[in-house]
Amino acid sequence: MLALFCVVAVLLFPAGAVWAWRRGGERGLALLTVIAVSALVVLALIGASERGGNRLAQTRGYTYTATRTLLLAGLTLILPMVASATAVWATAPRTRPGLVYPIAAATALIGTAVGTIVAIYTLWS
Repeated sequence: MLALFCVVAVLLFPAGAVWAWRRGGERGLALLTVIAVSALVVLALIGASERGGNRLAQTRGYTYTATRTLLLAGLTLILPMVASATAVWATAPRTRPGLVYPIAAATALIGTAVGTIVAIYTLWS
């Protein structure tokens, strides 16, 4: 399931960000980013609960699992989305329209790689 979310964060969100920029400018891009980040935070909090299927919540407690799940989601999913939205915001007015999506997708891919490496080292300790 995490791999599916990573694919969405790397491939689909940059396309949505470019679309939102073209339709609504900065305001549309900000609205899409806020909605996507809020949805991921809610899904991470649900996934950290016992009802969400997390067995560690019984032994370690919800606070422990929620903070770890939010950290993982923040580094592996939210960071690439914010980086991609920032790349669209920075490059859309200055480059050709055909280059905005590849730049945003590459930025999201780099953000996913960096976020995953940081998450591994942070959560392992």
